[in-house]
Amino acid sequence: MHHPGDGLTPIGERRRSRRSLVIALVVCAIVVIGLLPSPFIVEKPGPTVDVLGETIVDGESEPVLSVSGVPAYAGDGSLRLTTVSVVGSPDRPRNWWAIARAVVDPSQSIAPLEQYFPGETTADDRAEWNSALMVDSQTQAAAAAFREIGEDVSITLRVASVVESGPADGILQSGDVIVAAAGHPVSDFTDLRERIGATEAGRGLTVQVERDNQAVEVLLDPQIPEGGISPMIGATIAVDYELPAEIEVALDDIGGPSAGLIFALGIVELLSPDTRLGDTSVFGTGTIDDRGAVGAIGGLEQKMWAASRAGGGAFLMPLDNCVDVPSTIPPGLDVFPVATLGEALESIDAAAEENAPGGLERCAVSSAR
Repeated sequence: MHHPGDGLTPIGERRRSRRSLVIALVVCAIVVIGLLPSPFIVEKPGPTVDVLGETIVDGESEPVLSVSGVPAYAGDGSLRLTTVSVVGSPDRPRNWWAIARAVVDPSQSIAPLEQYFPGETTADDRAEWNSALMVDSQTQAAAAAFREIGEDVSITLRVASVVESGPADGILQSGDVIVAAAGHPVSDFTDLRERIGATEAGRGLTVQVERDNQAVEVLLDPQIPEGGISPMIGATIAVDYELPAEIEVALDDIGGPSAGLIFALGIVELLSPDTRLGDTSVFGTGTIDDRGAVGAIGGLEQKMWAASRAGGGAFLMPLDNCVDVPSTIPPGLDVFPVATLGEALESIDAAAEENAPGGLERCAVSSAR
């Protein structure tokens, strides 16, 4: 029975109860859906590491970079490599709530899980691959650094394996040392690749190798593989460097090739009696080859945020990444796009000058070409 002052009829009470139930069900559904696994990973700013500083190995402090056999020097500045933390994997996918938070956070981004873990790739597979890339980048960085300061670096190109049914199958053998191609000595892998790429169809490529201490000349017919754009010989080539001094890197928990530029800069700094850094803090990222060419990397925006949150300063980035520069630069950074190790050293000189501007105008010039 309705009493005056109740404000609701039994019908009104039932309607309010139904609305509350619907709202509760919708909220529950949103919560449940948000906890479901998504097909995306999250890229976040990772830690930065001063390659001129120290790290902890087996409970003891060790230099990140060390040189044996020659004098080493260092100033008061820092050279910090920047990283991206990738959160999510096939066995530990991120839920939709985490993806939603990444979408609204300017320092984070999302990418398809398949992009980082193609096919049946596992987290362990990716870690192993990145570890191999890191070791290779350290070696190439050392070669580039020694060459930058005028030291000779000898290179040996050795056939590591031959692809079955490929152009080199039955012609090259594992262990062959490649000496020349197309009648010209090859000084490094880039030189060999250029000789292969310049081979005209049907003409063949003569390759001189050293096999069991004997000089052998073979004829190869480079082919463009399915889905490829450049001719290949169907062999894996290992590059052995003979460096003037031994370089050791104590850094096991970071993978990939994008620290190569900072490693090379760190080695140059250690080997130079006159410090370029002074007390300047420099952050950076970029691959590097043994000739000192700086290449593009992934996760540029997250690495910028990592540098900004670590105190900011000069930030070196590959010129090839200009297209990835965010519209709003994280605070505290003077950004210097570079294409070579030499340009990176010049940028450090500029950064060490008080009130020196960054170099982002290079991106506008580059994109206009």
